[in-house]
Amino acid sequence: MESGRLMDFYDDYSPYMEIDLMKMEDGFPDTNSGHKCPHVYRCPTCNKEEVFFIKE
Repeated sequence: MESGRLMDFYDDYSPYMEIDLMKMEDGFPDTNSGHKCPHVYRCPTCNKEEVFFIKE
């Protein structure tokens, strides 16, 4: 189950920040240059979370 953008979970204000600026701080070296957006997916059975990259 898709839970949203990873950067939206950083703090209370991160969902309102500029996406390109947040990509510079997300800890992944190529999200901005590779036009990828990290999203959190959670398994409804075991609740394990994993990050997948969505092509923009």
